[in-house]
Amino acid sequence: MATNQNNPDPSVITLDFIEILRTEGNKAWRSCLALNSDKKYQQAVKSIVDTEFQGVQYKAQHLLLRDLVKVYHDFALLYNKESAVPLKIKFILIFLYEKLQGKDLAQSFDISKLQKLPASNKFDKNVKLIQETSFFQPVEALKSEYASTMVLAKMNSIDFQNIASFLNRIALLMAQADTTVSPKEEKTLKAISEKINSPKITLEKSNYSEVPEGDTLEKVMEELNDLIGLEAIKKNVEDLTNFLKVQKIREENGLKTNRNALHAVFMGPPGTGKTTVARMLGRIFKHLGYLKHGHLVETDRSGMVAGYVGQTAIKTDEIVTTATDGVLFIDEAYALSSGGLNDFGNEAIEVLLKRMEDMRDNLVVVVAGYPDEMELFIQSNPGLQSRFNRYFTFDHYLPETLLEIFKLYARKADFELNSEAEDKLSEIIDRVYEKRHSGFGNARTMRNLFEKIIEQQANRVVKIENITKKDLVILTEEDIPEILKTVKEIIVFEDDGS
Repeated sequence: MATNQNNPDPSVITLDFIEILRTEGNKAWRSCLALNSDKKYQQAVKSIVDTEFQGVQYKAQHLLLRDLVKVYHDFALLYNKESAVPLKIKFILIFLYEKLQGKDLAQSFDISKLQKLPASNKFDKNVKLIQETSFFQPVEALKSEYASTMVLAKMNSIDFQNIASFLNRIALLMAQADTTVSPKEEKTLKAISEKINSPKITLEKSNYSEVPEGDTLEKVMEELNDLIGLEAIKKNVEDLTNFLKVQKIREENGLKTNRNALHAVFMGPPGTGKTTVARMLGRIFKHLGYLKHGHLVETDRSGMVAGYVGQTAIKTDEIVTTATDGVLFIDEAYALSSGGLNDFGNEAIEVLLKRMEDMRDNLVVVVAGYPDEMELFIQSNPGLQSRFNRYFTFDHYLPETLLEIFKLYARKADFELNSEAEDKLSEIIDRVYEKRHSGFGNARTMRNLFEKIIEQQANRVVKIENITKKDLVILTEEDIPEILKTVKEIIVFEDDGS
């Protein structure tokens, strides 16, 4: 374990160990200097910084120092007090702190002085000072993340692997500081590595979805077949999958292939599974070897268009960069072209079209929205017409399908309809379907209705003196709201565009 602080063992810090730290520190330092002159990097940093600190000019080494302290902190927590933390771990922190500030301790001091450094009166004070320094302040939701790799992943930077490898190797050196790696240290090392290598990515007014761990093509196709309704869409996806499989086999056999673009137009009302299917397409394209990652970035006009000149191009470019090697899903895409000739939405379209041309082999774009509006959108720009040649039509769910969707929500939440409740609910669904309009929410409406019904069930059950498990599970006719009133509320609410 740790050497006595007043009499450190010189063997703790060797020339070989110093050379390892210098080599790692030099590589990280060079990456930081390159990133500091990258405008895309600066823009990505601004997008995750706490609003109170947006005026600060952060450099790449600030983010890396913050993450270095985070790695140190995670290992220090394994010891019952700060004084018990091995000297070698503290020395790693001190040495690399100086290195990332531009100072090489190995050039300033010989090995004997470096070995005596932990005995200095200022050593522990400096360790504490570094821990307390606020190098970089990300937004609250990202404070548990490693900021340096998160920013690089967001901009799909080639420096991601360099910085991730640096942090992983430093974590390993800290784990090995007391000569052995305990089960607790091994667990901590694994947790740190997972966070470094798979950072949480956030985008303003956009969502980022990774491919599930352990995913396979068979799993995706099984999930596709398990979707309620959407029979025509399932057939379209299966046909496309089979076509792409055969194209890969032809390629492997040295035959010519038809490499049509995979970009697609999804036309249909809300709540009909467009996002779900887009997410599945990304996974399918990954497993078939057409996309490296297959993740989905979901956005709309608000995630791409800024309110002043010059910023829309930057915002759109960031979204596209994050979707590299995956699928960019733009919901209500027609809104990009609905503001007239001088609207910034047209700027977003032009940036999108250029990036689609430049990234033909590592980006799939899916645009979605109501059928009539999407037809006008595609026809509004010759570039859109030439790049989108796959069209998927999503129809409103039929009443029996909507009921099955409601039942699925219920099963997943451990609820069950009795026959009287199901009859009453079916009548609500039939009447809502009959009066539906283009904005009818389909599955989304069923979700909202389900939440309303279980609230009413809770109000009923809470009055029961001795509540049983069955009481908690069963939804009765009493829990289903009044038919005419409910139908009117759903139709009026959704007609308002809410």
